[in-house]
Order: sequence, then structure tokens, then C-alpha cells
Amino acid sequence: MREMDKAFDFRTAQARWYAVWEEAKVFEAKPESGKAPWSIVIPPPNITGNLHMGHALVNTLHDILTRFKRAQGFDALWVPGTDHAGIATQMMVERQLKAEGKTRHDLTRAEFEQRLWAWKEQNQGAIEHQLKRLGSGVDWTRNRFTLDPALNRAVRHVFVEAYKQGRIYRGPRMIQWDPALQTALSDLEVKHEERRGKLWHLRYPLVDGSGDIVVATTRPETMLGDTAVAVHPDDERYVHLVGKLMQHPITGRQIPLVADSFVDPAFGTGCVKLTPAHDPNDFAAGQRLKLPSITVIGFDAKMTKEAGVYAGLDRFEARKRIVADLEEQGFLVKVEDHTNKIALSDRSGAVLEPLVSEQWFMDVKEAAAQALAAVKDGRIEFTPEHHVAVWEHWLTNIQDWCISRQLVWGHRIPAWTCAKCGHLLVEMETPAACTNCGSAELTQDPDTLDTWFSSALWPFSVFGWPDERPDLTRYYPTSVLITGYDILFFWVARMAMAGLTWMGEVPFRKVYFNSLVRDASGQKMSKTKGNVIDPLEVMDEFGTDALRFSLAIMAAPGTDIAMSPARLEASRNFCNKLWNAARFVQMNLNDEVTLAVEPELSEAEFWMIGRLRDELGAVDEALEAFRFHDAADRLYHLVYDDFCGTYIELAKVQLTSGTPAQKASILHFLDILLRALHPFVPFLTEEIHEAVMAGRLAATEPSLLAERSWPVKDALLQRRGGDASLIPAFQEALSTVLRLKAENGVDPAKRVAALCTVKTLAPFAEALKSIARLESVAFVEGDLASSTRAVAVVSGGAVALELAGLKDPAAEKAKLEKERDKLQQELQALQGRLGNPRYLEKAPAEEVEKAKALAEEKSARLSQVVALLG
Repeated sequence: MREMDKAFDFRTAQARWYAVWEEAKVFEAKPESGKAPWSIVIPPPNITGNLHMGHALVNTLHDILTRFKRAQGFDALWVPGTDHAGIATQMMVERQLKAEGKTRHDLTRAEFEQRLWAWKEQNQGAIEHQLKRLGSGVDWTRNRFTLDPALNRAVRHVFVEAYKQGRIYRGPRMIQWDPALQTALSDLEVKHEERRGKLWHLRYPLVDGSGDIVVATTRPETMLGDTAVAVHPDDERYVHLVGKLMQHPITGRQIPLVADSFVDPAFGTGCVKLTPAHDPNDFAAGQRLKLPSITVIGFDAKMTKEAGVYAGLDRFEARKRIVADLEEQGFLVKVEDHTNKIALSDRSGAVLEPLVSEQWFMDVKEAAAQALAAVKDGRIEFTPEHHVAVWEHWLTNIQDWCISRQLVWGHRIPAWTCAKCGHLLVEMETPAACTNCGSAELTQDPDTLDTWFSSALWPFSVFGWPDERPDLTRYYPTSVLITGYDILFFWVARMAMAGLTWMGEVPFRKVYFNSLVRDASGQKMSKTKGNVIDPLEVMDEFGTDALRFSLAIMAAPGTDIAMSPARLEASRNFCNKLWNAARFVQMNLNDEVTLAVEPELSEAEFWMIGRLRDELGAVDEALEAFRFHDAADRLYHLVYDDFCGTYIELAKVQLTSGTPAQKASILHFLDILLRALHPFVPFLTEEIHEAVMAGRLAATEPSLLAERSWPVKDALLQRRGGDASLIPAFQEALSTVLRLKAENGVDPAKRVAALCTVKTLAPFAEALKSIARLESVAFVEGDLASSTRAVAVVSGGAVALELAGLKDPAAEKAKLEKERDKLQQELQALQGRLGNPRYLEKAPAEEVEKAKALAEEKSARLSQVVALLG
């Protein structure tokens, strides 16, 4: 046993204990243990990133739950891993190349892939090291990366099988194209932003000379690809003109006026131009009406040769030139201000271009129906429940998923085209020859799969699927998923769909959607606002335990976290409070006092046992229900108020000069608290545990706190006895004395004499003197009223402070008169309510009893105040 330092050195503890836990294999799953399995998989962080506050929160909650379940006796497995992050990683490496004066096109594909893998090897370790700093108790022997060969095999298996089943297909479709990243995006990777723009009204002359059609558009640059103008079939203004031809105002091409129900008659003039190559609605209408499609904007966001004299211009420059030409030629009728929703790339921020492109798609409608049913019938439970509505909205309105990306970094699509006959082969392994013509001239599709494709398989691919592995059988489905609600559809829904499709079972039983971490004023953190709180800096300044406890105590389901330095400081103070209490205990224990010593129990011990039993039972329930904030708050008050603020003060005499049996009680209580707090503040508790418990544990107990059991069933907590009302009565008397000091302007440090009529509290006189800083405490009978005293009613009697020479009689009288008047008003209201038969008949019995008790309390105090006034 070593003597505890005066202050907790969190930096040394953090560096030391994680290595100890790893060496002892504390975090490794034990499938042969005979224990019931409990499993969870990490939301794999991108290899591109550093730990941000969102990571800190989600991984803190994972770790609390995993340590809790391990302590409960489960074979707890938390699977770690990282995501290859297709677009983000490729952007990083392309920036490196740009700094060298190159682009990826200056390298062969193989050379570029080599650069990407080299970057991954250099950077993957950073996020993993940061997870260790946070104390994340993951099983590193099962560490996974989404591009690992085993996980790539799972991806290829799904692609090939889904292709054979007709659920994956390739074809020309309208997609959202990111011209900056040069790749297609799924609809979920698109963010919409309202921007102020213009609505241009353009005149299209009828070929027969009978008039004009005026069309309203927000994108005049696409008009070069118009192949029709559409109106609603029920719009009486234009129904007689349907079928007529118009002359395109720029190209001179003749295009028809057509009718389609997608047109909104109230928008603009009720006439819209149809550009099937550059708008999703126009594309669908073009297919229905069998219109030609003319691509006038290319994948580089520049005008194509089909744009004629505008070819080669940037799309926005072309817009200016076209509007100017329309105005010059008399085809621009008017221009209006208009707020429009612009589609932007969630990754690059570029304005997206809807383009028809040959892409790979996955039909997920059947899988979506299964995922909907799994939540409806309770196989998957959401906390908070309100996310079910979002789930139902997304999955009910789901579209085919564009799964191909024009990237190099990722899972390459296992499809080959025969150069000789054009036959398409989709295979697990590279085919040697075309199965149609026998040619060996095969070219693999250059595209890779959307990053979320591999992430969707994460809960079972990490266990070796598609092979039948023991881990897969034992740990799938996982017990719970903890993740942010912002990726409910990106990831959670896709995992559910994949699990139900390929495993025939949900991937997790429960989903807890954690909060978002914001700044102190509730604003979203961003570099541009300068309000980012860096968890790495926080861990350096306040300690990891303070960060973890701050996140946990604020993690109420359904509410975001407003993080502030004040909150972090409060948590650091809590850690210091526990350290100081443990140090005080250690200083007063000798070698005879161990956990094997049968504790001697008095009123204070029975009360503390009751508090521990009740509160740890509530902590148990809170953690099972993901109420991390409730669990942390209860532990906070159990330590601060009950153990430090009350019990240690009551037990000081026996701790400093009592028998080993008397001292054993406080050792047991500290041990129980350390075991309960360990999931929240692991470094602090392990450090205290080693210092205080080493040499005092039973031979059968693990030496590491991280391996010890959850204390809720500890034998000591099953002991019952004592008068349950005594300590609460002491606490009431104490708080009342402190209140009287404050109300009467007495310096908290000034010692004054106190009187008390509750004689059952006499055994606690020394504790009352010590905590309240009193000169003396006299237990007397009779009325305590006096002009020199401050008096207050407590349960079973009254307490008073002798303030002779400290009180202003006139001010005291005025104060008592004010209190009398207030009490009379409150009592009159209560008596009126209790005298109302309708209230007594309709109000809950519990509420009526509370009102009666309050009336009695106010009546007693009023009598006392009247007596004091004479």
C-alpha cells in the first residue's frame, strides 16, 4: 500500500492504467468463459479525423455501458475499428498531390492507390491512440478496418449475390453529380440550402405565328437542352395549345407543348421547360412522354458541344451570357427575385448538377419493408422513441440507392466487361476469360462502392461473415447500438436492412441515439464560429475522467449537451472530492482493517447502507434505460452529499480512533462506491483502488478494479437495521442551522451556540458542531423562542441559534412580521382548498395528504412566529 498524493495526478494515471488494462487483457472477450455474451460495435471513426467532442461523447457512453456489463458478469465485447471514408480520404491525398504540383491523373491507378494506403498507415493510428486516451475499453485483438481483406470479401459477396438476385443493376439514371469531387452522390449525401436568386420569364414563339408561350425558369443555362415545354393537363389557359410546336428562342429548334400532371399551374406562368438531361422531374417526364434528352452541361460543370456557341463556358458564366442574349433578342419578358433551394454536396460544398449517368443501383424496397416491420413489432427498440417517426418517413419513401462512386479509394466494384463481345461479368474473383465468348480481354469497372455500402455490413462482417465463425454465432445480433441521430438513415437503417437481408435477423436489439454536443450557449460547434471545444485539450487541462463525467451527467435522452468550462470544472471538483475523501480514509486505516473484517454497524452505517442500496439500484435501472445523466447524477450526490457530506462527518470519531470493525464499514463503503463509479471515471477510481485496497482485498478478488463485480448485490448492502428516520432528521437539522446562519447574516466560519429540542439527535452533536461550525449544541426541552435567537421548526421539534449581540431587534421584528403575513396567506389558501368538497373528491389521495401535511407544517411555524413576536 502506498500513501496517496495530496492531489490526483491524472496525467500519470491516464498514461499508466490503460497499458495495465491492456496487458491484463481486461477488455478482451472471453467466449469460453461460460458467461452470457453481450456485444456492441463501435461506430467506426474515419481514418481522416481527430477525436472531436461527438466522438468523445459516443465512445464515453459505449465505455460506460461495456464496463458496466462486464462488471455485471457478462462476457462483454466492444468491437473497435475504423472506416476508410472514401471521399474524405481521397480528398486528403489529392491535397497532398496538389501541394506537390500534381493531380491524381498524373499517377496510374496503382500508384494512386499506393499513396492512399501509405496515408492510411500513417494516420490510422492517431484516432486509435486518442480512443485509448479516452479510456475506451475495446477489444483491440478484434480491431477491424472497412477495407480489410475479410471485410472486402463480405462486400463482394453481397454485391455478387444481390446482382444475381436482380437487386443490384446498372443503368442510365438521373443522379446528383459533384463536379468538384467528380463523383455521383446518393440523395442522402445532398444538403439543400435556401438562396436568393432570380426567376426568369422567357418567351417561346409558336411556330404557326399565333402567339407565344411564356416559360418561368430558375436555370436558363439548361434551356439549351430543352426538348419540350409542359403544362398541366387541366390548365384551361393552355389546354387548346397542347400539341403545337414552338421555336426555341436560342437554338431555333422546334419543340412541342406537352401536358403532364407533375407541372404546378401556380408556379410562374404555369408553363415549364422540359430538359430531361438536367432535372429529375424533367427526366421522369421525358421518359413518360418519350422525349429526346440533350446533355448541355458536362461532368466538369462546363457547357458541352451541344451548347453551340456557349460550349466550354462554366455553367454559371453561360447563364449570364444566355440571359444577356435573350434580352438583346427580345425573348426575356421579365425577371423576378426568387428564393430557391439549391442542392449542395455535403462533402465538398459544391453546387451539384443533376446529370444522367451510367451508375450502379440497389433496389432496397423489400429490405426497407423488413426494417420497418422490425421496429414496429419491437425487435428493434429506439431510445428516444420519437426517432421512430423519422425512421418510418425515410423507409416508407425510400428510393433505389445509387451505390457507385467515381473514386479510387474504396471497395472496387467486382464487375468486368468483355472488350470483344461487351458481355458483363459479376464475380467474386477476377475471371480469367469471358464466359460468353472466351476472350481474355476483360476490363474491371473503375468505380468503387459508396462508403456506406461496407458500413451497412459492419455488425456481422466484423465477426467473419460470410463464413460461419464461432464469434458470429455468439455475438450476433449485437446487444445495442449507440450512435448519433444525424446518421439514422445513412447508417442505422442500412445496417438494419443488411442484417435482415443477409443474416435473417436484426443487427442489434436496441438503438440509443445520443445527443449532439454544442457550446455553452447551445450553438453548434464550428471552426468558423471559433467555438469548438477540443476534447484532447480538455483531457490535458481537466483530465479524462472530468471530461467523461461531464458528458455522462449531461447526456439526457433527446436533449443536446451544452458543454462549458464551468461544467468541466465542476466535474474536476467532483473527482478531487472523491480523491480527498479516499485519502482521508486511507490516512486513518491501519493494516488490520481489510474487507475481510466484519464491519460494526450503528445508525450511521445502516443509513449509509440504505442510501447505497437504494441509489445503486436506481443507477442500475438508469443505465439499462440509457439514462446516463440520471445514473451519473445519482452517483454524484451519493458521493458528495451522502458519503462525504454526511457519513464521513458522522464517522470521523470512529475513523480516527475506532476499532478495526468500526473502521471496516467506511472501507466497505468506499470500495462499493469505487466499483459503481469505475465505468464513469475509470482512471481516478483505479488509482484510488490500488492505493487504498491493495492488501485489503480477499484472495479471490481481482487486484484490478476494472475486473471486479458490480456492487449492487454486495452482501453488505443486504444488511438492514437501525432507525431509518434518524439520519434524515439530522440532515434536516443541519441544513436548517446552516440556513439560519445565512438568513441572519452570520459568517459561516463564525461559531455560535445552538439549541435543539429533538433529543434523538444527541448522538450526532459532535457531527453537527463540526459541519455547521457551532460553538456548542445543547439539547433542551420547551419553547426556544427568544428575542436573541433565530428559531426554526424541524421534524420532531425545533432548532435555534443564540445570536445575542448579533441581531438587530427592530430588523428581526420586521422580518418575523413579514414571515407571519406570508404564512397566514399560504395557510388560508391551503385551508380553503382542503375545505372544498370538490377538491377532496377529485384530487388524488396522495396530493390531498401532501396538502394536509403542508398545512400542519405552516400552522406550527405560524404559532412559533406569533410566539416570538409576543
